[in-house]
Amino acid sequence: SNSLSKLKEERLSNKKAKVAATKSELASDPLGLNQSPLSNNFGLTIAGASTWALALWFATGSRSNPVVTPLANVLYDEKEETWLADRNEGYFGELPLSFAAILSAVFVFLGVVLDRAVYFLADGDAEVSLQLAGVSVIGGAVWEVGRLAAKEKAPTREEWERDVLLYSEFDEFAAKRLLVGRGSCHRSDVIAAFRRYNPKYRDSESERYPLADIEIERILRKWNRERGSGNEMSSAGFFAGIVVDGAADAFAPR
Repeated sequence: SNSLSKLKEERLSNKKAKVAATKSELASDPLGLNQSPLSNNFGLTIAGASTWALALWFATGSRSNPVVTPLANVLYDEKEETWLADRNEGYFGELPLSFAAILSAVFVFLGVVLDRAVYFLADGDAEVSLQLAGVSVIGGAVWEVGRLAAKEKAPTREEWERDVLLYSEFDEFAAKRLLVGRGSCHRSDVIAAFRRYNPKYRDSESERYPLADIEIERILRKWNRERGSGNEMSSAGFFAGIVVDGAADAFAPR
């Protein structure tokens, strides 16, 4: 009983001492700038700050995060920087190395602040901060993949102009080759008919005009919602309420 009481008192004493040391560190060195490279926490602090910086980068949208464009407008002139002009108009513009370095420094600083905040909340346990940062990176990366899959990222100007052209070409094709309000057809029928109608897209792997089937399907889905039958594609790939006009498609297989 006495041994158990002494053990509890010793643990409580150690806990109080650690809390007092953490409070003292918070007052004297909140960002951990005075840590010795030989100290136990130095490596954990560097890893934690870097990991938190990466987590913040993913969580805020990576290349589309809200910090990029306002900061770029402070440092650069859009009249001299095409990438910045594109970003101000809602397109994606590739960042120059000089600005990428500045942006990295900003996020590393934010990572340091967040790492130290978690460190002090955990009563000076740097391992807890690093573990939470690692979990946050995984969550942020999954979120980022989801945004990419859902095409929530802003396209480049060239990508946007290509999408506009493709939709215009598909709309022209649909007006002459698709009949709305009858039967049903499989997506492969529409894709094949579109390629026959536009010879430049016959080869999906063409170096000059590459166009994958999935891109045509995406445009078909959009067109059908806006101008076709309004039905979504079935799990088997069929669209109800639209058919390919075989009579108008002279090159359709008979």
